[in-house]
Amino acid sequence: DGYIWFDAGTEYKFTQGPNWDVNWGDDGADGTLNPNGANIVAPDAGYYKLNVDLNTMTYTATATTWGIIGDATPGGWDISTPMTYDAATDSWSVAATLSANSFKFRANDAWDINLGDDGEDGILDYNGANIAVASPGNYLITLYLGSPDYTYTMEAYSNDYRNKFFTQGQSLEIDDYRDFQQGYALPKFTNLTSAGIPGKDLTFPDTDYPMFRLADVYLMYAEAVLRGGSGGDIATALGYVNAIRERAYGDSSGNLTTEELTLDFILDERLRELMWEGHRRTDLIRFGKFSDGDYLWAWKGGVKEGRTVESFYDLFPIPATDIGANPTLEQNQGY
Repeated sequence: DGYIWFDAGTEYKFTQGPNWDVNWGDDGADGTLNPNGANIVAPDAGYYKLNVDLNTMTYTATATTWGIIGDATPGGWDISTPMTYDAATDSWSVAATLSANSFKFRANDAWDINLGDDGEDGILDYNGANIAVASPGNYLITLYLGSPDYTYTMEAYSNDYRNKFFTQGQSLEIDDYRDFQQGYALPKFTNLTSAGIPGKDLTFPDTDYPMFRLADVYLMYAEAVLRGGSGGDIATALGYVNAIRERAYGDSSGNLTTEELTLDFILDERLRELMWEGHRRTDLIRFGKFSDGDYLWAWKGGVKEGRTVESFYDLFPIPATDIGANPTLEQNQGY
């Protein structure tokens, strides 16, 4: 058997090899194979399961849609959670929240065609064993039926609402930082008022003004406690950070434990929460990661792979106009 996508009206035949020396069609369009017979026509667009039996000279072509089912899935054992076909990768996938139970793949929301994993090796078997989910969480499940062996992958992912990027027409890697079609963009701000009315400037947003955010204050508190500040406590700090993450995740799945609340985490969380709000440079300086050291990013120091820069860059230069107006000013070291 095998699986293939056909557009509506696609004509096809079966061959013994990669040539037309031995081929079979269907003269009567009745599921019976005939040597050198007429082309077989797919009546509708779909992902077809093809079975050929040369002993009986018959075949079947069953259109399939796929889903996952099981006590680990949102629909339990009662109804399949549908998957989506991607023609570019010839795969089916679904993003789903799974519990620590099990599931299987099945076609057409019925048990006639179902796949499990007998060997727990990632290779699927018809009517095979349930697939165990070791840990609850959000998963991207992908099913590959393009060629035997039939396989699948399960990738845990975060449902952090802040993890959204604009990728259409964009490349991930940046070879020229002056090209705004390189690198993913972040659709964080809209040029709309709270009433949904567009801003006056139709080219750039009207919302580019400084503001204080409660999340920033919560993260300041947690950082101060972790740095040994008095008057606060770790339990309150953890509660503040988890309040931010519950807003971002929509639930408690992203919550931390006390052991996970570290200064390195705070630096990363400030990036996730406050990106494009003018904090990153100051944060990196405060955490000792802006200059010197081995904390690199693309185009740091003006080179694509990033490089360490001297510590005098922690301070901006004094503008030449200021020094011209007040000659007693001394330029910051390094400039």
